[in-house]
Amino acid sequence: MEDTVSSLERYKKMFAESRDLGQQMRKESEIDDDYFHGYQWTAEERRILRERKQPDHVFNRIRPAVLGTLGVIKQGRTDPRAYPRNPQDEDSAEVASKVLRYIADEQQWDDKRIRGGQDYLISGWTAIEIGVDASKRITAEAISWEEFFFDQRSRREDFTDARFMGVARWVYADDLAAQFEIEPDKIAGVFEEALSDTFEDRPKDAQSNWVDRRQRRVLAVMMYHRHGAEWRRCLFYAGGILEEGPSPYVDGDGNPACGIEAQACFVDRENNRYGIVRDMRGPQDEINKRRSKLLNLLNNRQVQASNELAMNTDADEVRKEASRPDGVLPVGWQPVALNDLTGGQFSLLQEAKDEIERYGPNPAVLGRSGESSSGRAQLVRQQAGLTELTVIFGGLEQWELRVYRAMWSRARQFWDEPQFIRITDDDGAAEFVGINQPINGPAQVIMDPATGMPTIMPTVLGYENQLAELDVDITLDTVPDTANIAQEQFQALVDLARSGVQIPPQILIEASSLPKKREIIEKMSGDSEEGQQAAQEAAQAKEMAMAGQMAEIEETKSKAAKNNADAEASKAGSIIKAFEAGMNSQAV
Repeated sequence: MEDTVSSLERYKKMFAESRDLGQQMRKESEIDDDYFHGYQWTAEERRILRERKQPDHVFNRIRPAVLGTLGVIKQGRTDPRAYPRNPQDEDSAEVASKVLRYIADEQQWDDKRIRGGQDYLISGWTAIEIGVDASKRITAEAISWEEFFFDQRSRREDFTDARFMGVARWVYADDLAAQFEIEPDKIAGVFEEALSDTFEDRPKDAQSNWVDRRQRRVLAVMMYHRHGAEWRRCLFYAGGILEEGPSPYVDGDGNPACGIEAQACFVDRENNRYGIVRDMRGPQDEINKRRSKLLNLLNNRQVQASNELAMNTDADEVRKEASRPDGVLPVGWQPVALNDLTGGQFSLLQEAKDEIERYGPNPAVLGRSGESSSGRAQLVRQQAGLTELTVIFGGLEQWELRVYRAMWSRARQFWDEPQFIRITDDDGAAEFVGINQPINGPAQVIMDPATGMPTIMPTVLGYENQLAELDVDITLDTVPDTANIAQEQFQALVDLARSGVQIPPQILIEASSLPKKREIIEKMSGDSEEGQQAAQEAAQAKEMAMAGQMAEIEETKSKAAKNNADAEASKAGSIIKAFEAGMNSQAV
């Protein structure tokens, strides 16, 4: 009991340490998140603007910059690829690649990596837990940046030097009690002993809140932590430890591993994480405030006294007339020229806009440049425009690579039974791949222990595509957005075909962007039922045509023979007539 209590206190202390040391960092990340969502004026600033009668509009340039970067990440799709470590493992590498594609498709990884990329760019870090459910299905559970906590002494962007990391979430007490069979009195005691009372949906920093009396919720913490060289996993709340022990997941060497893969965008010397929004806040504030100031200057004329007659007019009445679009200034007053002031404000406003544009993808990267219609030229411009974002994209790619390797480790560890997985290629065709399939040998007669009778059982010689035995290296293949280049290449093939180069129609259809082109190719090649039927009909039509041609040839031959015979008979008749005429003349 004492060990359990001491462990619980140690775990709570580790969580509290992360929360307290990261208090300021998380506050800044919350501000970054507010700026992305358009909450860019403080309450005090809005109050001052109302007193000045200035507008408090928000011209959000941060959201398009972040979404544009996410769009580039979305277009630059990555595919997992396994490479063999030995020459005889080439088939194994292909199976491993298909397994990773299956897991990624089932878990909708492409959408989750975009959501993780958004946290990565805004708050400064992203995390996901790669685990296995009760049915041995590999899961990828995204972790909100607000619920993720970690060792604040960690300095690396990939958190590989962190001593612990985990997730803290509010859960209803009755749900927790039902899931882990906790006695009701023990749960009730936690609420009675707690000193804090909160109804916040997320665990806030600088608060030792473990329970929520109003909603009857408790703060449940799942944490991976190092114990020497071993990773351990625990689940606890204020009332006790629910689970504890070595991590259920292993790495490629079979050692217990952390189930969470995390990545930070930037890390300063105080180990604080932050994203690209941090540098955008200054220019964004300047845009909002200068726009507000300029609009106020343009809508409200400033006036000054021009002579001594101005003393006869109330200054408040002059201000009212000056603020009206059709106001008439009293005698002795004249407008103040503000050209220099407004011009300077406009120049600084444009400079702030130009500055914030640098933090997002430029028009060439987004495909908005009209300098050339060539797809290859556009790709070159995009690559040049992504130079400043290369480090940011590199961090996300490293995180994604570790996620795929964790998926492969879970598959090798937990997929030990024969099964088939279904994958879909780029053209929508389904393919079934068998893994852990037994290779049966000759049958043998053995005694059935249940019945005591002899029975015939097949001999298993081995297993095909046994994941636990596959030895491969996992890498990422980056697939850029090459739609324009593909269209350009297709047009080149069409031009070659028009110029007389013999290019099979199947090649042209394969290179095109036609929908259902695989079905078209199958019908042309005769692989499908419709194609086979069409091929049979074509063959029959061809046979009939050939038979007709042969009949015409035979008829022509017979006519020619008859004509020849008639010609010979006519010739012979002429000779006979001549001979008879000669004989008759001699007789006379």
